[in-house]
Parts: sequence; structure tokens; C-alpha cells
Amino acid sequence: MVDAEPNGDLPAARRPADWQLAIADSLVAGGVTVAAYVPDTRLQGILTRLAEHDVRLRSLTREEECVGYAAGQRIAGKWPVVLMQSSGLGNAVNALGSLAVPYRLGIPLVVSMRGTLGEANPSQIPMGRAAVPLLEALAIQAFPLRAAADARQATEGVLTLAYDAGECAALVLEAELGGGRESN
Repeated sequence: MVDAEPNGDLPAARRPADWQLAIADSLVAGGVTVAAYVPDTRLQGILTRLAEHDVRLRSLTREEECVGYAAGQRIAGKWPVVLMQSSGLGNAVNALGSLAVPYRLGIPLVVSMRGTLGEANPSQIPMGRAAVPLLEALAIQAFPLRAAADARQATEGVLTLAYDAGECAALVLEAELGGGRESN
């Protein structure tokens, strides 16, 4: 159990950041009914807020499972979102390229970047460098989010491409937003 402040709130270090709340609230306002994800520190605030809005959360062990699960949800008439870390994007490439993209399932992705600005873990750097080019190679537009003030508009844009145009699209959470391992 997490220790709460005397007023019942979470300690400041455990509260979702404004950009996490804006993304989650925009996902809910855009109709998201289910979120498939592989756990990641930077995504936790978004997931916590989605749960507060009764969005069904499905934690899976591999990113391609998230895409497959979301594809099934989309085919069943639901409105999924997939949340993952950039280092797991390589795991999802086949599911995206052979299922979600060619069948125009319009799955929105939220990708937490690693291996970029300020990364000290050398095993994260190659996929951090390759993530956006991989998305682009699959014809998935990637929209970098660097400033909290842009979170709502960027999220709404990704949802419009996905749900209205049937195009997979990715919201890429860049290091400048904060909320990564450095804050925990």
C-alpha cells in the first residue's frame, strides 16, 4: 500500500504528471474502452487515470500480444489503445505490419521512449534510435510529444487518425516530458 498524504492524496512523487492526466483524459474523451499495455514507469500515471475512468486495462507480457489483443477488440467494435515502451516496439513490428496496418484496424499507440536524450543504459539506445523509423517504415505516423501543453491536442490527433481514418498512429512520449526512471 502506498502511503498517502494526510488529506488522502498520493505523495507528489507518485501523482500522475499533468501530461499523463491530459493524455488519459483525452483517450477517455476520444472513446477508448480498453487499454492493452506492457508495464512501464512513464505509462503508469496514464494507466492509473484510465482505471479511474473505468477503462478496462489488460496487462500483457509482450508488445505483439498487446497489438493482437487490441486488434481483436477493434474487430469486436471496441476502441482500444496500446501502450508500450520503445524498447518493445521491435517485438510488435510483425503484428503491426501483418495485421493492424494492412487491415486498417486503426489502433492508436502510446510509445514511451527510451534510448534517447539522457539515456545511460546502452541496451536501450539502439531501439530508441530505431523506434520512429520502424513506425515510419510501417506507414504508421509518429507524433513526438515533448511539451506537456501539447498532450491533449496530440492525443486527440492520434485518435482521429486511428478511429476516424483507420490508420494506426503513435503518440511518442519523448524524454523532455520527464516522468521516467529519473523521477522514481
